[in-house]
Amino acid sequence: MSRGRPLLVAVAGLGFAGVCLADPLAARREYVMGTIAEVRVHAVDPGVDPEQATEAAMAEIHAVDRLMAVQRPDSDVSRVNRGAATRAVSVDHRVVEVLRASRHLSALTDGAFDVTVLPTVRAWGFLDGHPRRPADAPRPAGYRHVRVDAVRDEVAFDRADVGVDLGGIAKGYALDRARTAMLERGVRSAYLDLGGNVATLGLAPDGRPWRLGVRHPRRPDMLIGVLEVGEASVSTSGDAERFVEDEYGRAGHVIDPRTGRPADALVSATVVAASAMLADGLSTAAVVMGRDAFADLLPRVGGRAVLVALEPGGRAVSWVSPGLRFDVTDLAPAAAEPPFNH
Repeated sequence: MSRGRPLLVAVAGLGFAGVCLADPLAARREYVMGTIAEVRVHAVDPGVDPEQATEAAMAEIHAVDRLMAVQRPDSDVSRVNRGAATRAVSVDHRVVEVLRASRHLSALTDGAFDVTVLPTVRAWGFLDGHPRRPADAPRPAGYRHVRVDAVRDEVAFDRADVGVDLGGIAKGYALDRARTAMLERGVRSAYLDLGGNVATLGLAPDGRPWRLGVRHPRRPDMLIGVLEVGEASVSTSGDAERFVEDEYGRAGHVIDPRTGRPADALVSATVVAASAMLADGLSTAAVVMGRDAFADLLPRVGGRAVLVALEPGGRAVSWVSPGLRFDVTDLAPAAAEPPFNH
């Protein structure tokens, strides 16, 4: 085990990169929720089967996908989008849980986070894998038009043009459930990665904080810095993977619900929070809100962040929350092995 610097953990997806130098007790890697999910177990209580724990975690992620993917016509969210404008639609309690959390986050961010962006996202082609700049795109109806009955587990819309897309928060919720499943089965050290969303359990294999390399939003082979976190959730949002680039410029898939157009206040936001669902939603909101407004919000929600903007000429400029361990790497190669013994 290393006695030098802590391990730099390999995390796939939008925001993170690196190498993990500790072999896990068990690991699973699967395609789900439109991205790669990876679960690694590094320490368990005596008598615990790490393989069963990874299976349970992955099962939770697949369950959320079946319920909330708008690309699946049989999902609860798809049924809601087809029928909730004319009648209340019964859904699984997990869908209600996420919709209620979404409404709360929308209120906290003054509408910068809003799950009713589906018609806009669809018009821009971000759902079918063929991004395009539309001649005209509808503005989101707004979260206040989604009615959630937590007693009956029902959802209704009070306007015909409402459509919900939980893509900005569901991955975080899936990670929260997966991490809880592992904790309940006696896992003491693990990390879970779901396409730009990370949840850690306990400490890294060497007993120190986890180290996550944050990618440059325009140069995915390079890092802008390394985060150090304990047991936490980390989410990155930005325009690095899904975007339109044409003679009018670059437009990412994160929609500003207040304008109905792609957000451009930040190119990337990495948020650290106790809950993966909160980190997921906040990172989306940050790209919409911009540095100053989001920095004012963070103390009220218990999050920390690395926010990245681009100066003219393409230089990345980052702002880091007070108290967050973030070591600037001066654009170190993302695939390089970190300088310590193992």
